[in-house]
Amino acid sequence: MLRSALASWTLFFGLLLIMSGNGLQVVLLGTEATEAGFSKITTGFVMAGYFLGIFCGSILVPRMLDNVGHVRVFGAMAALASAAVLVVAALVNPLVWALMRILTGFCFAGMYIVCESWLNDQSTNETRGQMLSLYMIVSMGGLAIGQLMIGVGGENSIGLFLLASVLVSVAVVPVLLSVGKAPAFEEPERMSLRRLLQVSPLAVVGLGINGVAVSILFGMGAVYGLSIGLSNAEVGYFMTAPVIGALILQYPVGRLSDRFDRRMVIFGVAVMGAGAAAMAALFGRADFALLLVCMLVYGGSLFPLYSLCIAHGNDFLTPSQMVAAASGLVMINGAGAVIGSPLAALSLEYFGVTSFFILVTAIQLMIAGFALFRMTRRAAVPNLAQGPFVAIPESSSAIAATLNPEAEWISGSDEEDEEDDPFHDNPYID
Repeated sequence: MLRSALASWTLFFGLLLIMSGNGLQVVLLGTEATEAGFSKITTGFVMAGYFLGIFCGSILVPRMLDNVGHVRVFGAMAALASAAVLVVAALVNPLVWALMRILTGFCFAGMYIVCESWLNDQSTNETRGQMLSLYMIVSMGGLAIGQLMIGVGGENSIGLFLLASVLVSVAVVPVLLSVGKAPAFEEPERMSLRRLLQVSPLAVVGLGINGVAVSILFGMGAVYGLSIGLSNAEVGYFMTAPVIGALILQYPVGRLSDRFDRRMVIFGVAVMGAGAAAMAALFGRADFALLLVCMLVYGGSLFPLYSLCIAHGNDFLTPSQMVAAASGLVMINGAGAVIGSPLAALSLEYFGVTSFFILVTAIQLMIAGFALFRMTRRAAVPNLAQGPFVAIPESSSAIAATLNPEAEWISGSDEEDEEDDPFHDNPYID
């Protein structure tokens, strides 16, 4: 891992800056929308713009790469994302903010795709897993650093907007100066929804619901924090705790899923997250330390569920199918994320601040309930037949699936003829 890090440290450093800028924006916009007097519903739809932009960018940016190449796309996306932050700082208008959030999400999707494509090109079969692990650590670490920055600005929100813009702008320098020849790019095929449901209904439903939950946290978590009386700095800690929890628990949870029925681990992790969210509802500013512990445990369940669901789906696939399946599952997760923030905003507006964690708890229990239901529908995959758990960051695009050392990226159309379907005779698919 050290050798892999040294070989690509400038690329990872650029990614760290990108994620730090993103993390700062997530908290800053939530707090500033409240300060600007936006209603909770308005804020929810503004924050949903980012996830809509990510969804659209995942579809459209690969086509741009074919036309103009990695370097130009990355430079253009970074410039637009940096400018979007400055527009938000200059014009306090919910419609403008929503449009800028869509643009920001679109641009970040493009930068993720370019970074992942370069990482894939610089990886060998021996280092691919290490690269993906580093990508996970750097992405989540950068996000946490950015969220903590909300406490350094005091009342000077303009300075924080400028800092977020600078972080994204400066990220271009190490990335564009360090990489060699731009890699050849081929967009992975996406497996159809019907195929994905045939392979693993739990992976499809779990990732869709997980997208809703992540959007609720990142979209409206800061608004909730202010609503219970937290300061801006405390909101930063509140939002960072789940990310730290993910870094701590991601790999232990993955190890468990390699030893036991992965559906049981998904069930247990979802129940753990529901319990942590229910406990968090009992604490406020007076019990801030306990609230942070609950958020740490909640994040340690929320983010690993993303990788667990993908790993569960991969257990029913051949290596050549994993990238196509992951591409489809990432899109489902993104579609779920689009509705999460507005859903939380409506809940806060009409049912009060206590409904936030009630909603979060209910969402976690939905995943747990569906995992329990699926365990009654077909036999578990034997442990020896399961592939190894691979941690994938929630913010990644479908290109990150190519870094999975178990996967083989083979382009080709998604044939609908079941006679040619390699998993048609899989005894674990009903």
